[in-house]
Amino acid sequence: MSYIRQKPNKRILGFRFYLGLYNLSNINKKTGINKYLQTEGEPPAVWDKYATTRDIKQLKIFLVKKGYYYAVIKDTAIFSKRKRKVDIRYNIQANKPYRIRSYKYEIEDTAIGHFILPDTINSLIKIGNLFDDDVLSNERIRIENLMKNKGYYAFNREAINYYVDTLYSLMQVDLVMNIKNRVRNTLGTSVPYRQYKIDKVTVITEFGVQQAGAFKTALHDSVIYNGIQFFNWENSWVRPGAIAQNNYIEPDKLYRISDVEETKSHLSALNVYNTPNVQFSRHPRTDTSQYNYLDCQIRLSLLDSIQSYAWEVDGTYSSGNWGTALNLIYQHKSLFRNAENFSLKLRGALEAVKRTDMPQFHYAVEYGAEATLKIPKFLLPFNSINFKKKYNPKTIFTLNYNYNHRPDYTQTMANISFGYDWKVGSYVSHQLKPVSINLVNYSNVDTGYYDQYIKGNYLENIFINHVVSGLNYSYIFKNQNSKKTTDFHYFRWNIETAGNLLLLYSGLSGAIKSTDGYYSLFNIRFSQYALTDIDYHFFHVVNDASDIVYRLYAGIGIPYGNSVALPYEKQFFGGGANSNRGWQALTLGPGSYFNSTSKYPNSTADMKLEANLEYRFRLPWVLEGAMFVDAGNIWAITSEDKRPGALFEWNKFYRDIAIGSGVGLRFNFHYFIFRTDLGLKTRNPASYVSNPWIFNQRKLYFQSQKGRPSDFAISFAVNYPF
Repeated sequence: MSYIRQKPNKRILGFRFYLGLYNLSNINKKTGINKYLQTEGEPPAVWDKYATTRDIKQLKIFLVKKGYYYAVIKDTAIFSKRKRKVDIRYNIQANKPYRIRSYKYEIEDTAIGHFILPDTINSLIKIGNLFDDDVLSNERIRIENLMKNKGYYAFNREAINYYVDTLYSLMQVDLVMNIKNRVRNTLGTSVPYRQYKIDKVTVITEFGVQQAGAFKTALHDSVIYNGIQFFNWENSWVRPGAIAQNNYIEPDKLYRISDVEETKSHLSALNVYNTPNVQFSRHPRTDTSQYNYLDCQIRLSLLDSIQSYAWEVDGTYSSGNWGTALNLIYQHKSLFRNAENFSLKLRGALEAVKRTDMPQFHYAVEYGAEATLKIPKFLLPFNSINFKKKYNPKTIFTLNYNYNHRPDYTQTMANISFGYDWKVGSYVSHQLKPVSINLVNYSNVDTGYYDQYIKGNYLENIFINHVVSGLNYSYIFKNQNSKKTTDFHYFRWNIETAGNLLLLYSGLSGAIKSTDGYYSLFNIRFSQYALTDIDYHFFHVVNDASDIVYRLYAGIGIPYGNSVALPYEKQFFGGGANSNRGWQALTLGPGSYFNSTSKYPNSTADMKLEANLEYRFRLPWVLEGAMFVDAGNIWAITSEDKRPGALFEWNKFYRDIAIGSGVGLRFNFHYFIFRTDLGLKTRNPASYVSNPWIFNQRKLYFQSQKGRPSDFAISFAVNYPF
């Protein structure tokens, strides 16, 4: 919360952009373009003496709440008659604050005390700390949640009061927390709080407005599963078992507010229902010794549709090549009535591929299909109910086929994978694929390109038919708050291995190596490697009109055993719309290497380092602007790669760092973002450049000339680069 209401007008790159928009309008007119400019713009921040006085009062209230009862605040206004501006300075003399000398409890109900007193280690109130009103309020909320998780349904924070005895000479306070019994009636009779248990749990599926009145007449359409009564279950898209598995509110259990929140969260995560409506009512049954009872009703209303069809038309721009793509998507959110999310995506694309040595275009054709089935629980090798309720796991099956015909080669790829996805807390998720099999085939490789650059050297091991049978694990951390705009971090770590089990099986089974010394599976050589990469983002909110995003990326893949090189689809590349935007995709590196005679961009390597910084700012309408700096490169890690300057060396890799900088424009339509970026090769480590820094060049190359690429690169893409 901001206690200073008077603020200068927002700045973008040092300019008061929104004020300028407002000043373009006629403030006496409220229609047409004037209304638009006034709405999108920002009126002048005019100094108001009364507002300054009010801000001082708000600051004083804030300091008192933090324990600084005798703080002194003075303001000074410094006027500039020439600029007609005023600088407001607030001088705060905090003085000595009140601190907590002692802290005690007075609890009328000893049963409640048995829960609160052993939990004092988690108390937010500590002796010696500031006498902070916010801490006291948060401690009331903490204790309320504690008691509601111990079955005390009727307990609320209003029963918690503080008694304070101040010692002015010592600037200390003696604090007492008092928790009163519940007032039962208008006569003021107080009785101890009672714990509540759950008596009956009912679930109404496909609940809608029309069902509210018809519910009483539909009692015959019910079934009891695990002690829970389900109504309207015959018409439900999700069977009772799948719902019960995601429900934490069970008969004869103590009421717990955390069970209510987990039930809402897990049922919403099925992607079938809106946020569940959970209601409680007191049941007449009473256990005279200790417990009262509650009835719980869970109302589930479907999302818009269980099945959906969609189509997408994309304009693509990659490596300087224009193209178009059509996607047809089918989705079913509960395929077998257990909330299994099934999707089928068909894709076709056509791209005009420009040669690097002459202004000619050839066409690349791509088509493929991908089927995905997400099951909201763990399957083999184990299916633990406790794990399910704690981590909300999913089992994911994927089947994918892709055909890509390019002027220089044709690649077909088939993939089948099986894995898990689960969450730990609010910020951490894990992804594990114990089975992932890729079958990759290359054909129609351009003979000129192959004979000149691939045949007989290290790169020959990249463009071979192969099988990848591997294991993949990802750790993901993201602490973004979806309810408000604040700074947040994103971190992802991937690790992948392939070929180890196949090599072990080949050795144990006595398989015979091929004539070139490698094992095969079904007469196709299998790949063996280890690969890992990390991706870190930090999103910093400057103000409500601009943000700064930082990104660090590092990745490395090491072939061994049955492989000499990483498979082509696992290699790293630099440049493009989501990497270093001063270069088109597949044209950067590796290292200082540059191939001036290659017909098509195709630079890949075993290692990548990259850092990015982007300043984003909002503009009128759906427009957003950006300024960015990208730095990094890719490298080979083995001397078997004979490309000059491609090898990573600790004592010189910093000389190979490529820096691209530029500006971007985004169209934010909320459901998707279209962007274009113009990048400049600010520092170019390529061997054809005598001095890597663009500032030391006499001439900028706006177009490719005589084998030398342009100093600029333009890219188009959907969504932010990171």
